[in-house]
Amino acid sequence: MSIFTARIIHVLLFTLVVVAASLPLQASSQSVQQSWNFRVLLDDKPIGYHLVDIGSEANTIMVHTQANFVVSFLFIPVYSYAHETREYWKDGCLVGITSTTDDNGDEYFINSNQQDNRLSLVTQDGGKTIDGCVRTFAYWDIELLKSDYLLNTQTGEYQPVLITDMGIGQLDTGQSQVEARRYRLVCEDLTIDLWYTKEMRWLALESMTDSGSMLRYLPEKPTGSGPGARS
Repeated sequence: MSIFTARIIHVLLFTLVVVAASLPLQASSQSVQQSWNFRVLLDDKPIGYHLVDIGSEANTIMVHTQANFVVSFLFIPVYSYAHETREYWKDGCLVGITSTTDDNGDEYFINSNQQDNRLSLVTQDGGKTIDGCVRTFAYWDIELLKSDYLLNTQTGEYQPVLITDMGIGQLDTGQSQVEARRYRLVCEDLTIDLWYTKEMRWLALESMTDSGSMLRYLPEKPTGSGPGARS
C-alpha cells in the first residue's frame, strides 16, 4: 500500500502498549483497577482499537494490552496487525514482559525474566540482557518523559529517544477543544506528539505518516476518571 506503509503502522503500534489515561503515574503499592478502550484513527477514519486493563497485586502493577488494526483501500483490507502484551512493573521499572505480535503475517514474540536488577529478554532474534531500570513506551508513567532509552515491546529493541516539552496548546479531541501540554518524542525517524492534561494525565497521541496522513489515539472518554497524577 503506497499511501500508508506497514512500517509506519507497526512502529507506532508497539510504542502504544500502555496508555492508561488517568492511572497513578508510577508503579506503587496503591490499589489500581482500570480498563480503557482507545480509538485509533487514520485521517479521522477508524482503523481499530486498543484495549488496556491495569491491576495491582502487592507492590506490582500489571498491564494487559490488546490491539487490533485493519487498514483498507477501496474497501479491501491491505494491512492487518494484532498485538498482545502483559507487563509487570515494580517501583516504576519493568520487571517482566511477555508479548506476541502478528504484523501482517510476520510473527514476533518476547519472553523475559528479571534478576539482580537485570532484565533478560528472549525474542525471535535471540536473547539480550538490559541493566538498570527499564521502561517501555508507557505514557501513563511520567518518568518516561525523562528517559533516554525505551523498550520496544514488539521486537525487544532498546531504543534511544529524545523527548521535548513543547508547552501548552489546544488539542482537538473530536468532541471539544481542550488545553493540554504537548511533549514531542523522537525515535529513529519517527516523531510522536503526546498530550497531557494539566494534572499530567495522558490525553492523546498524534503522529504524521510519511504520506502526510495523521494517525491519532483517542480514549473513548478523553479526560478519563480515577486517581489523579502523582505530584
